[in-house]
Amino acid sequence: MLRTSFFATLLFTAVLAPNVHAAGGTGSYALPWSTHGEVLEYRSCGCGDSCWVAELRDARTKALKARLRCDCERLHATVGQRGKERAQAASCPVGGDGIDKPQAIGEAMQRLLRR
Repeated sequence: MLRTSFFATLLFTAVLAPNVHAAGGTGSYALPWSTHGEVLEYRSCGCGDSCWVAELRDARTKALKARLRCDCERLHATVGQRGKERAQAASCPVGGDGIDKPQAIGEAMQRLLRR
């Protein structure tokens, strides 16, 4: 029995575990943002890039200033490190059909900060 469990664990670790990690989305990268001292970062989390998070951070301290999050359907927003997340829109900025997704996310972040 112990021998079977060992081989089952070994099989899972060698074959299945790398695939579990790979399904988690992509690394983050910077989106265009014009305010000096701030960085807007984007990362995808799945749903064919319909699940994503965009975070505006202080470039030096990395402190969170605002976050936009799409859960594959609805857009959610948070302002500040301890702000409460609120539903922002019934749909999220998406790419394609002539829409520049990075620009649309940047504009949504600007609107959020103006409120």
